[in-house]
Amino acid sequence: MPPVVQIRNLCHAYGKKEIYNDLNLTIEAGSVFGILGKNGVGKSTLINLLMGYLLPQKGECLLFGEPTHSLSVHTKQKIALLHEGFVAYDFFTIAQYETFLASFYPRWKKEYFYTLVDLAKLDHSQRLNTLSFGQKSQVVLGAIFAQDAQLLILDDYSMGLDLGYRRLFIDYLKDHLHTTGKTVLMTSHVMGELVGLIDHMLIVRKGGAVYHNTMEAFLDTFHCYAFEENDTLEHVTIHRIERHAGVRKLFTFDHLPHYRTLPCDFEEKFLGFVGKYE
Repeated sequence: MPPVVQIRNLCHAYGKKEIYNDLNLTIEAGSVFGILGKNGVGKSTLINLLMGYLLPQKGECLLFGEPTHSLSVHTKQKIALLHEGFVAYDFFTIAQYETFLASFYPRWKKEYFYTLVDLAKLDHSQRLNTLSFGQKSQVVLGAIFAQDAQLLILDDYSMGLDLGYRRLFIDYLKDHLHTTGKTVLMTSHVMGELVGLIDHMLIVRKGGAVYHNTMEAFLDTFHCYAFEENDTLEHVTIHRIERHAGVRKLFTFDHLPHYRTLPCDFEEKFLGFVGKYE
């Protein structure tokens, strides 16, 4: 059985701006995979390549063993996509919206749709154009799950969701994955919520550089140390040095037991890896 996602020797650029250079990636069934990076590095470009909206300039992208630009109808039924700038039919009520969409998806699970809608305490007779952006996002997410697809592609699922709705969605997603074993490919700008959710990740940097590992390995091996101006760093592999509030911070994959370790959550390590202002 082929992997859910397979990328081989992918190269892609916009003019002279290199996005991916010889990217190879495999995502197996049941994985929760995060594509992470700052704005403009190519996260949505990779989603567009995987959905067949863009053709790779070199290499290939496969979903369930098929080229992404020529997916069969059978394979398309295995994929549910939440894209930035999603389309919702604002003149429908929530109930009408569910009925309309159900006619397009043979595996539609009405109960999945209404579980997320009811968690948000929304009236089924309410029109979509009367909802806040966050509430509408919750309805659209319900529609994504109701498709009962094998692969969920969530491009910035947190868009429009406040802290409460995001926590609600993450809790639901974890429960859903635990009981169904679906595969998820997701992007997000809210790093802290990804710990304990994604198992593998790709951190994309400008210029086509990528880091691919498990979340656990990154947290365990990427360190932040305090150092003084007169400390020697001659034999240290420096990833980044930052200065903040009088403290010099060294980010590195080297293990340096003689330096003071600074406590860092995933978000701070992520920024230490990609740079705050690059």
